[in-house]
Amino acid sequence: MIRLTLVLAAVTFAASLALGFVYQTAKPKIDEADRLKKERARMIALPEAACGVFVEEEGEAMTYCRGYRRADTTGFAGYVVTARGKGYSSTIETVVGVDPYGRIAGLKITSQQETPGLGTRIEEVLSTRTVADAIAEMIGRGEPEQVCVDMETDSTVDCVEVSLRSGERCSELEKAVAELDTARVMEIVPGAFGTSAADSTAYLADPASAFTLARAVVEELRMRNTPWFLAQFIGKEPADLLVRAEETENNIQAITGATISSVAVTESVREAIQDLRKEIGGFEEVPE
Repeated sequence: MIRLTLVLAAVTFAASLALGFVYQTAKPKIDEADRLKKERARMIALPEAACGVFVEEEGEAMTYCRGYRRADTTGFAGYVVTARGKGYSSTIETVVGVDPYGRIAGLKITSQQETPGLGTRIEEVLSTRTVADAIAEMIGRGEPEQVCVDMETDSTVDCVEVSLRSGERCSELEKAVAELDTARVMEIVPGAFGTSAADSTAYLADPASAFTLARAVVEELRMRNTPWFLAQFIGKEPADLLVRAEETENNIQAITGATISSVAVTESVREAIQDLRKEIGGFEEVPE
């Protein structure tokens, strides 16, 4: 009996050591994955700050982030706060972006274990557009024929036709956008639309142009990854966040068969923004 106890103790001790070693080895990777997940959620929630920086602040009652358009913390874009609400079978965690005036800029659900096929529809994305489609529309290059602008003389010049939809380049672009690698995106896009290397360099040297392009790409990524249910929130204020059973433009339409999940997200987001308002002493007045 004593021998068996010693054997079990030895096995347990060895297993504990092994688990501890695996945990310590994997922890840096887990922490880095969590950091990237949080960073990407913030960028999708507040795309205006996607090319800038997020500064975390510890308030008296809550933790939130201030987002800036530039890395030197200039160009204030808004706030990011986390909302948590009790759904049907889990706590639903949502990262919410709020502009300086208190309007919702974007949302990203980061945790939920709702009923498959019902509550999980809060994350159902219906869009099938590609990033290539969006950029082509944005720059006005939907047709294969390409036209470029000479950056020095500001005159129109002919360019070699380059199709953004051509396999390898399109795949590179999709990968860069999926990774939120705005620098790589900006390297690919000008060339994809027929500009020369010199023109691309000049284009990217202009901070305003570079920011506009990068922000537009991240905005498209946000829209592609924003479920139809969450898309209803964008542009709304807390007072608008009321759940309705029927289709509505002014409020939030519940998901059929998943009212509890719909209400959990809606109410938690409303409460998080209201708490943020108290924490910061109020939002800015919308300019006329």
